[in-house]
Amino acid sequence: MSLLGTQVDLELGRPADGGGFVGRLEDGRVVFVRHGLSGERVRATITEEHARWARADAIEIIEASPDRVTPPCPHAGPSGCGGCDYQHIALSKQRHLKSELLADQLRRVAGLDLHVAVEALGDTGLGTRTRVRFGITPFGALGMRRRHSRDLVEVETCLLGVPTITSLDLSDRDWPPGDDLQVVALNGVDEATIAVVEWSDDDNVEDAATGEAGELLDDDIGAQWTEVGDIALRVSADSFFQIHTRAPEVLVATVLQSLDPQEGDVILDLYSGVGLFTVPIADRIGTTGMVIGIEASPAAAEDARINLEDRSQARVVEATVTPTVLAPYLANAQRAVIDPPRSGVDKRALRAIAQSSLQRIVMVSCNPSTFARDLKVLLDEGWKLDVLRAFDLFEMTEHLEVVATLSR
Repeated sequence: MSLLGTQVDLELGRPADGGGFVGRLEDGRVVFVRHGLSGERVRATITEEHARWARADAIEIIEASPDRVTPPCPHAGPSGCGGCDYQHIALSKQRHLKSELLADQLRRVAGLDLHVAVEALGDTGLGTRTRVRFGITPFGALGMRRRHSRDLVEVETCLLGVPTITSLDLSDRDWPPGDDLQVVALNGVDEATIAVVEWSDDDNVEDAATGEAGELLDDDIGAQWTEVGDIALRVSADSFFQIHTRAPEVLVATVLQSLDPQEGDVILDLYSGVGLFTVPIADRIGTTGMVIGIEASPAAAEDARINLEDRSQARVVEATVTPTVLAPYLANAQRAVIDPPRSGVDKRALRAIAQSSLQRIVMVSCNPSTFARDLKVLLDEGWKLDVLRAFDLFEMTEHLEVVATLSR
């Protein structure tokens, strides 16, 4: 008999990869419960059911954890916005849970018994995101999607956005029903870029515009210039860029320290985006060295070329990271930075990297499970993990960012 839609009382244990906390049904099946917390007893509604596991939402807290807090956003919780699974958890506990999640993946997937403290970059967990994406309801109102759904919860703003974003009166305007609205305000930018996005699997931006207080200007392409230290970077509306307001400076400093680029080095920057790491690496290696950024996104690759146009020691290759693309560059390179998407590194490409003559790799990842999987490949090929750091760049969620340094 199906339990879908029924209510069950559960004792919750460890955090689960992908969100929620682990409980067990009377028949022994694992159930992943959102809006609960380790150590709590909750009443939950079954929202998804499979032969060996299920998902549920905690709708009543029977015995609460001392680490439970009141969510700052009224739209967090069951049947609400799906973006902030950890809003009901004290920030210090959030980071402890993320450390547990990372340690679990390292142990189960990479075979490492290692606990890494997640480093805090903010005090409140709010006002840190430079890019917020809203959905538009059938009535033209602003909304946020429910978990694993295109259904929308009507909202006025997102408290995770930086003040430049939250100060906009976006909810008072009529937007194209069924589209998305991407709002971007990078560091040092006074006016947010507003991009109307046609929903698609590859998130193509169809129409971008910028304007003060949310006013759309159809003739603007939506690119912004931001500064990371003393480096200026152009970032187009549809180019990937680190979302946390402090992420660019912190990650650049960490990657440079870990990579330790020397004058004259040949260095690869894989999945290089707009050149966040490529540009400062180019400045470190001087004109006698060479840094090659490889990036599949045409928009990001074009941004990177503009950002590197005064640096003859840098080259941008617009291509997917594959063994064939890598082959001519791996032969001469000494070091590499790898910053893949959440899906991780292409397996064949990773093996080519692991078996090359590289002497140092710095890997950046926002997904502990694919990071642990890719790390295992490198370890099996004789690489050694020297340093692993973790940063809380996604407050109010189970996500985190890691930077690993490996050597021969």
